[in-house]
Amino acid sequence: MTKLLLHFFFQQKSAKKEPCVLFGDLLKYTLQCIIILCIFLSKSETYGQNQVDTWFKAGRAINAAPGNNFFWDPNPLPPADGTPVSIWYDLVTYTPQDAVQHPAPSDYPLPYPDGFDYPFGSPNYLDPTGSIPGLPVFRRGSTENINFNPVVRFDGSGNGQALHFRSNSRDNITVFIVFKAEGAGNSAETQRLLFGGDMDTYHSSTTNLSLGVADGNRFSIGRTWSAPGSDYFQSGNVDLLAQPTIGVFRREVINFEEEALTTYVNGILDISQNRLDNSADLSLSIFNRLGMHFNSSDPNRNLTGDIAEVLLADESLPSNYIQRAESYLAIKYGITLYNGPQLGSIVGNDTYRYLAANGDIIWEAEATYKHDIAGIGADRFNDNDAVNGGIKLRYTLDQRISKSENADAIVTISTNTDFIEDNVDPDSRPAIPGWPTYNYNYLLWANDNGNVNEIFTELPTDPTGITSRIEREWRVQSNQLGGVTPISGVSVRVNLSGSNILTNNDACAIKLLIDTDTDGDFTTGTITEIEATSIDGDGNAYFDNVTFNHREVFTIGYGDNTPPTASNPDPITVCNTAPDPDPTVVDDENDNCGVPTVTWIDDTSDNLSNPETIIRTYRVTDAAGNSINVKQTITIYTSPTIDAGENAKVCGETDFIVSDATASGYNTLEWSHNGNGDYVDNTVLNAVYQPVASDIGNIVTLTLTATGPNDCQTSDTVEITYRTAPEAFAGNDAQVCSNEDFTLSGATASGYDILQWTTTGDGSFVDSSILNAVYQPGTNDISTGSVTLRLSATSIDNCTTTDEMVLSISIPANTVFASLPTDDVCGPHWHHCPPTTTTPWPVAGPWPTTGTTHIHTPSPRRTPTATTTTTSP
Repeated sequence: MTKLLLHFFFQQKSAKKEPCVLFGDLLKYTLQCIIILCIFLSKSETYGQNQVDTWFKAGRAINAAPGNNFFWDPNPLPPADGTPVSIWYDLVTYTPQDAVQHPAPSDYPLPYPDGFDYPFGSPNYLDPTGSIPGLPVFRRGSTENINFNPVVRFDGSGNGQALHFRSNSRDNITVFIVFKAEGAGNSAETQRLLFGGDMDTYHSSTTNLSLGVADGNRFSIGRTWSAPGSDYFQSGNVDLLAQPTIGVFRREVINFEEEALTTYVNGILDISQNRLDNSADLSLSIFNRLGMHFNSSDPNRNLTGDIAEVLLADESLPSNYIQRAESYLAIKYGITLYNGPQLGSIVGNDTYRYLAANGDIIWEAEATYKHDIAGIGADRFNDNDAVNGGIKLRYTLDQRISKSENADAIVTISTNTDFIEDNVDPDSRPAIPGWPTYNYNYLLWANDNGNVNEIFTELPTDPTGITSRIEREWRVQSNQLGGVTPISGVSVRVNLSGSNILTNNDACAIKLLIDTDTDGDFTTGTITEIEATSIDGDGNAYFDNVTFNHREVFTIGYGDNTPPTASNPDPITVCNTAPDPDPTVVDDENDNCGVPTVTWIDDTSDNLSNPETIIRTYRVTDAAGNSINVKQTITIYTSPTIDAGENAKVCGETDFIVSDATASGYNTLEWSHNGNGDYVDNTVLNAVYQPVASDIGNIVTLTLTATGPNDCQTSDTVEITYRTAPEAFAGNDAQVCSNEDFTLSGATASGYDILQWTTTGDGSFVDSSILNAVYQPGTNDISTGSVTLRLSATSIDNCTTTDEMVLSISIPANTVFASLPTDDVCGPHWHHCPPTTTTPWPVAGPWPTTGTTHIHTPSPRRTPTATTTTTSP
């Protein structure tokens, strides 16, 4: 700023060269100097502090103000992928210099951020002649970022896209810008703009700076001023290949009308020029654009590409501090630094030392492992550290997942198993020990650029079993400030899609090999093997919970010397005989190489009985021949011996006693059946089954179940055929005179094949085989006074039903009936004993009174009353 005040007084020299500048202008400039001096005094806390004064990073404060100067705070988190960026907030909020969208032309005279007002000099405001740009877009998708960190994407087509800010740092400055873009143009005005921007309406007291990507993808410098012939352009010498780049620009006013311009690309010193011009020591333009010149209406001059981060320091920083900031950006964005003549992404890095924020070496360059340098780490620049000499770089690093951006890099390391989420939200991964203090902690790696295909040399001997490996190796450097716990337990992803180690072998036996003695020779010392957790369909091998120590070397090997796993099958207890061998009883077999096979080997018995124990052996074998044996214990008990007896036939509802059932070796017995009856007691051997009517005509199966030790059971059945018995009714008891035969007219029968009448007395039947037989009482029958007559009906299947009736035998006597009711509705039933008639006497009289004996049989419904007189014959 002091230089700026001096330049206003030296404008007389410039004015002489420009006839259009009159004395009145000089007076105006003098007054402006007074105003500027007042501004300088009021802002003395801002200028001359050697600090990063403006800081944009795509991972924070997109369209949302940071709200504080906690530079380590990740909040506010950025928006969703594809969001237009209307404000890219400056993270250094002491004097915020936010990058905003182009104002409406009517607002150009307004103060920033609403317009393009100049606080001093002429014209009074910037009036861009180029097309009005649109807004860039925030990108954070899986293929849209740079090493898992989001970017702001500019589309240069049409009117282009841009943001601008008004800078407080305009004299000696250092600019760090991380970008990815193709170049075009070969002048200050036509190169594709990254930072600054050419103006065709020049300001009276400042000069224009343009940093861009020119033809050949070169990081280039442009300087323009109103004086004829004062344009300056210097193209870089390194083709950046449109790959992620850390561009560094340093401007220092070294003498009156002389400035030193220096650029670095990915650590390489590229442009180093001292420019002599009467405008060389003037302050730089107040306004800076990102993505498009102020005077551009040509899409080919606009940036098409990504900007991930911008740091603007108000000092020409020393090389050591540039190296610190480059190291921070390189680790964050996966860019290999080098200070030789070519990009480290091509030839590697064997000379450039990466530095922590405090200046400690965190990657010591070496000749062999120098390619695709990447790392995870936590670090924070201590603005209050006295050893920094008041320089405030202000950057913070919290990189929890990382992969080199070089095309042939294949290793990604994360603090957890998540390889999808970007590095924006700290809640997605565990923090690195030391974060967010000033105590740095790094885990970096690089490879020897070996081939990724399979080789069969330099194989480990301890442990054995590795049969091949890829040629490429990686060196790890783990560095942290004293007392900080080193990074450990990380997850590693190795993309083996381009290696034949997957096509020549089973992917399951891929292993991470770590040379723990650090000499890089895998045939010596102890090698740590870590099996791949998984290998996805894209050929990525994943290894979890990996801990690397400082300077260890790792590679990828193949060798399946890991036996499968399986548990002993559950023991079983059976009855009588062991089941056939069944490999499916081994149900949790597993292997690092797919699903192993299970086969039966043998059975071994203890030759005892009840119980007998058998040990059955199965073998589990994987595809490489590794195997283990598992054993199953089988205990065998003997079941009881029983016999439910012989089948039987039963007539009608007759109880059946299972008299011939036998059993031995049992603890309990139980009878069951399929009939409708029931047992008297179903737990005894000789049970009694009581049928019901619905069992008749069916076969009822009785089942005897005997339970022995270990609930071993034996069952046997007996079938009972329940035949239908004939029906037989001998008739009601009756009375007959001793001098009469008795006809069994009341007898009934059905379902029979044979009828047979029998007697308990000495009488006889006229025909004992007919239903209504005639019985002739015998002498004993008459003297006894009664006889039992039995009717037996036998069916064709030999079932017999018997019924009885009692026949009373009376000796005739004279009986006179004095009276008999005439209103007996049921009527009396009369038996009489005249020698020649069988007809009943009528109910109503007159009745004979002599010579015949009458016997009165009362109605079953009503008992008539009678008065009788008996006389001798």
